[in-house]
Amino acid sequence: MPDQPAPAPLSRSRRDSVLMERMAAGDAAALDELLNCYWSQLVRYAGSVTGSWDTAQDVTQEAFVRLWERRESWDRSGSVQALLYRIVRNLALDLKKSAEREESRVLAVAETTPAVPTPLEVTATVEFEEAFREALGHLSPRRREVYELVRLEGLSYAEVGEILGISTQTVANHLTAAVSFLRDRLSTFLSSDALDSSNRRQGSGGG
Repeated sequence: MPDQPAPAPLSRSRRDSVLMERMAAGDAAALDELLNCYWSQLVRYAGSVTGSWDTAQDVTQEAFVRLWERRESWDRSGSVQALLYRIVRNLALDLKKSAEREESRVLAVAETTPAVPTPLEVTATVEFEEAFREALGHLSPRRREVYELVRLEGLSYAEVGEILGISTQTVANHLTAAVSFLRDRLSTFLSSDALDSSNRRQGSGGG
């Protein structure tokens, strides 16, 4: 009797939907599987928002806790990946705002001291990674977020639109403008079509 062909692997979206269905039924192992699938990329994304690796891990952990606690009420018709990014984004932004309010309160009662410039603030950068990060910092917050989610995190336009609450056309508009700006700022480092491959290396190797 000939060997039966191996079943085709599930697509990411179908796999995630199955895991969410299992979670809704109380299967804690399904949560572990989702965590293993998305932990690293969510921590990296949370770190880009909060600026802290430790905080990013705490935020990501809390996101999975909330996913489990509300497992019966989440709308499972959309992208699970987009849902996780949205939870992480909201938690990270809330935490960042709280930290900024606390910092402002402390600064209001503390003696002011002259700011000490960093080397990057007083020295012109010539390395691509430094120039790339600097250029990203000149994008508007929304445009930078769209760029990072699509180009560095690898999300689809639809998923980014779901996370940010904007249309896919708006995502495309922001991305086009961001790429055009970055190519202009990094023209001495890159050929006109080299930005995508270069910033993907930046995304996978940076964190």
